[in-house]
Amino acid sequence: MNDSFPSRQENRSPAAQTADVTAQTELASFDLAAFFGPTGPLAAHLEGYEPRPSQLQMAQAVQRALLNRQHALIEAPTGTGKSLAYLVPAILSGRTVVVATANKSLQYQLYTKDLPLLEQVLERPIRAVVVKGRSNFVCNLKWEKEQATQQYFSLYDRADEQVAQLRAWLETTETGDVDELPFLLTGELKSRVVSFPDDCLHSDCRYYHDNCWVNFMRDKAQEAQLIITNHHLLLNALELGAAGERILPPASVYIIDEAHHLEQTATAVYETSLTDYTVPQLLNRHIYREHIGEERLDELRFLNTLAFQEVANLSRENAFRIEGELETCRRLGRALRALAQEMTQKNPYGGDQDDLDRPMETSDSAGARGVGSPDEEAEARRSYELAITALNSTADKLITVAGAGRDDAMVRYAVRVYDRRQVSLEVHAAPIDPANLLSRFLFHPEDEEGQARRTVICTSATLATNGHFEHFKRRCGLLTVGEEWILPPVFDYPRRALLYQPALPSYNWNRADAFYDAVAAEIERLLEVSRGRALCLFTSWSGLQQVSARLQRLDSPGIWPIRAQGDAPRDALLAWFQQTPHSVLLATRSFWEGIDIPGDALSLVVLDKMPFPTPGDPLHSARMQAIEASGSSSFSDYMLPLMTLTLKQGFGRLIRRGDDQGVVAILDERLSSKGYGRQALQDLPPARFSRHFRDVHRFFQQALDCPAEFALNVWAQNDQGGQGRWRWQLLRLQDGKADTADGVLPGASDRVAGELHAMALGLQDLRRRITQAGRRPSHFAVEIRCSPEAAQALQESDRAPAPLRRMLAEVQRELPLWQAIRTVAVPRQEDAVLPPSLSLEGEP
Repeated sequence: MNDSFPSRQENRSPAAQTADVTAQTELASFDLAAFFGPTGPLAAHLEGYEPRPSQLQMAQAVQRALLNRQHALIEAPTGTGKSLAYLVPAILSGRTVVVATANKSLQYQLYTKDLPLLEQVLERPIRAVVVKGRSNFVCNLKWEKEQATQQYFSLYDRADEQVAQLRAWLETTETGDVDELPFLLTGELKSRVVSFPDDCLHSDCRYYHDNCWVNFMRDKAQEAQLIITNHHLLLNALELGAAGERILPPASVYIIDEAHHLEQTATAVYETSLTDYTVPQLLNRHIYREHIGEERLDELRFLNTLAFQEVANLSRENAFRIEGELETCRRLGRALRALAQEMTQKNPYGGDQDDLDRPMETSDSAGARGVGSPDEEAEARRSYELAITALNSTADKLITVAGAGRDDAMVRYAVRVYDRRQVSLEVHAAPIDPANLLSRFLFHPEDEEGQARRTVICTSATLATNGHFEHFKRRCGLLTVGEEWILPPVFDYPRRALLYQPALPSYNWNRADAFYDAVAAEIERLLEVSRGRALCLFTSWSGLQQVSARLQRLDSPGIWPIRAQGDAPRDALLAWFQQTPHSVLLATRSFWEGIDIPGDALSLVVLDKMPFPTPGDPLHSARMQAIEASGSSSFSDYMLPLMTLTLKQGFGRLIRRGDDQGVVAILDERLSSKGYGRQALQDLPPARFSRHFRDVHRFFQQALDCPAEFALNVWAQNDQGGQGRWRWQLLRLQDGKADTADGVLPGASDRVAGELHAMALGLQDLRRRITQAGRRPSHFAVEIRCSPEAAQALQESDRAPAPLRRMLAEVQRELPLWQAIRTVAVPRQEDAVLPPSLSLEGEP
C-alpha cells in the first residue's frame, strides 16, 4: 500500500467535493460482473481463478448500499470471498472506509494479502493502515527505563534474552507493533514495555511529538482511505464521539466483518468490570508507595478483600446475579475517591482539576500542553495526575457495581475464576440490551440535517436465523436496512458433506453419565470410520471432561492420538492437531468458531448437543427476563436464534475449501424430534442427512477410496518386567462392532515385534470368523492401523532386522488370502508431542 498519504482537511474543499462526485460516478458505472468474471482483471491476476456467483451478488449489494447510502446485512457463506466483495466497491467509492473485524488474523489477511492484490488489479495505490489499541505498541519511554533497569541487573546476572531480542528488533521495525515480533513477549516483560491508556504521559512524554509509535500509527490513519481495526476499538471510539476521532478517524462507511460478534462486543465495551485484583494491582504502583503511607495502602487492600468477600458470600454458584446494594464495595469506592482528593490537594507539581478530568486516551489530541521537549519534572507531574485519575476511575467502577439504581437497564453479576493467577472473582455491570447504544453510536447517528451520515455493511458467514435477519436487527438496534441478502452456499454440500444424527438417548441432567456413555461410544465408532481426523465440540466443560475421560481410559486406550482443551494453549493445540496425522481434538467454548483447518487433517466434526446458551448465566437470564417482560418469547426470540447461529458456526468448521469433504455428526435427538430442532436444521448448509451409521461408513469408503469392510487396530508396549504386551481390536466398520484380544510375547521387548505379532493373530482370528460364516476372506478388504515404525517394517520387510523376520513372515502368510490389505500409520499417543506454546492466552 502507498505510505505517502496526502493531508486530510477538516472542511471539504470544492475540489474534494468534486472528487467525491467523480468517485460516486465511477462506482455507479463500474462493471462488477466483468471484474469478477472468468476473463476479468481479477482472473488475470489469480491462477486457477473460478468465478463465484455469491461473490458477485455480494459485491453488487455493497455497491448499491454505498450508492444509496443505506445499511446492508449480508450472510456470506464460507468460500464466498467476502473480503474482496466488499473491498472493491468500498475502495471505488472514494469515501473513508473503516473495516472492523473480530480477530487479528483476518486483519492480517486484509492488509497483507487482499489489499496488495487489489492495488495490482485496480492499478491504483490504496492508502490503508491497521489501527490497533495502544497496548500493541512499544512505549519508547518505558523501553528507555527498562533498558536502564536491565543494564543494572546485567552487572549481577546475565542479560534477559527477550530484552536483547527486543532491542535488536526495535532497530529495524517501522511500526513498533509487538505483533510483528518473531517471538511472543512474556506477560511480565510486555507490561513493562508496551503502552497502556492509564500510564501514557501523552504530551508530557519526551517521545510524544516525534518518536511515539502510537502517534505514528494514528497520524497515518488520519490520512488513510481504508482503515482496518477491531470491533472493540471501533465501538470505543464511536462512543467517545469527537473525542474518539484521534483514536479512530471518522468515516462515512463502516464494514463490520464477523458481525455475529457485534452484540457480544458491545456488551463488553459498554459494561463496567473489575476483579478482586484490580485495586491491589493499582496500589502496587511505585507512585502510590512514594506518596502514600504503606499503612494507608494496607487498609485499602484489606477493605478490598472485605468488599469481594461480600460479593463471594452472596452465592455458591460459579456465576450469579447481584441484587441489592453492596455496601462494602461502595465504601471501598469512596475511600479511593477520598485518597484521590487528598493527592489532588497535596499535588507537589501543581496542576489543576481540569487536567485530571480530561479523558486519558484522548488527552493527546487536546494539544494543550504545547510542543517541545518536556523535562523529567513534567513527566513526573503527569504520572502523578494519571495516578489520581486511575484512583477516580476505579472508584467510579466500584460505585457502579455496588449500586442497584440502574438494575432495570444493567445486570450486575459475578463470576468465579479458577484459571488465572491472583484473580479469583470478577464483577460486572453490563447492559441488559445494548441495542440502543449500538443504534445511537454505530447505526443511526444523525447529522445536523437529521439525515443518516454513514453506511454500515454487516457481514458474516452466520448472521441470519430462520431465513431472515430479524434477530440481528433487534439485538443490535438496526432500524432501517437497504440491502438484506442470504447468499447461497458456494461449496457442493450435497456431494461433499454428510450430516449424521444417530439415535442416542436424550440428555437428562439426572442421568448425565448414561448420556455421556452413549456419546463416547458413538464418537469411538465414528473415529474408526473417519480414521481420527476429528474435532469434537462440546457445549459444556463437564461434557468435555466426561467424554475425554472415557476416550482416554488407561485400561483400554484407543489408537487415535487424542488431546483435549486444557492440555495446552489454544494455538498450540491447533498446531498439534494439524501436524499430527489421524489426531482427535476435544474442545468447547472458543473452538466452535474461528478454526480454519482445510484439507484431510479434519474430516469429522462432532457436536455433542445443540448449543443453547446456559439459562443460568446471569447475563442471558437477565435478557430472557427482559424479553418475557416485554411480552415476547425469550426462547424463540433469543435462545433459539443464538443456538442456531452457534450451531452454524460449529458446522462451518468442516468444509473450508472447495475440495474438502467430511461428516458432521450432531448427537442430539432434539434435532429431529423437536420442531425447533427441525427449524435449526433448515438453517444449516444443504448436506445430505442420514440417521444410519452405515451411510457414514459408505461416505468415508468413497471419500478415502478405501473398500475396507473391516479394520484391525494393533498396539504393543513393554510391561514393567520388560516383556512385550500386545493387543488387537477387530472392527466391523459398517456398524462399529468390535472385539479385542491381548497377551504377552515372551522374550520380545521390541514394540514393533509386538504389533506385527498382533497383526498376524488378528488377521487369523478374522479369517476364522469369516470362514465359519460360510464366506471367503478373498471377498473382503481389511485396513490395518499400526504405528509408523510397524508400517515401515511391512513395507521394507526385505531389510528388516533378524528379530522381526519371524513376525513379518507370520503377517505375510496372511496377506495374499484377502481381497486387499491397506495399512494406515498412526502416531502413538505418547509420540504425538505437543508443540511449544504458540500463545500466551492459555485456556482452562
